Amino acid sequence: MSETTAVPAPRRESRPEAESRLENGPAVQTTPAAVGSSDGRPFVVVGVDGSASAEAAVDWAAEECARRGARLVLLHVREPVVGSVLTVESRRYRARSVGDTVGDLWEQVNQLRESRVDAEGQVEEGTPEQVLIMASEDAELLVVGAEGTGRHRGLLLGEVAQECARAAVCPVVIIPPPGGRQGVTA
Repeated sequence: MSETTAVPAPRRESRPEAESRLENGPAVQTTPAAVGSSDGRPFVVVGVDGSASAEAAVDWAAEECARRGARLVLLHVREPVVGSVLTVESRRYRARSVGDTVGDLWEQVNQLRESRVDAEGQVEEGTPEQVLIMASEDAELLVVGAEGTGRHRGLLLGEVAQECARAAVCPVVIIPPPGGRQGVTA
């Protein structure tokens, strides 16, 4: 079963039963998988993974949201744990990792809000392709970076971008890394 960790908005009320506290991290709201804007307005989803392409995608999507009057949803997808047994140490590492991801996403959302972008952040568990394609069902637009942080870095078009372009329900915009590809000449 998938779990969504939504980065809370400062003005959003949270219910105590829907909160969880990460180990030495912020309290986050956890709800069933429901990617999308929480206020019912049109929204643009941008996949974020910390890569240079994803950062460029966030910048492009923020400008597009301003033009459309849409809300921006930054979506980070974390891979599910493989295997049924987690050691105490792996649980601690995973909690720190999730805390870092939520913290980075929260910082990014706050920076966008300071720039007057109506943004929210979400962390989903699953495979990036599946979660982003599922998010495209309700989004006006899906924006992804051409290259991610995955195992096949350096390809002209990463696996996630290829799959989103092939299967997404809404239009998809694929943003190249800043400065273009290294070593490629015209």
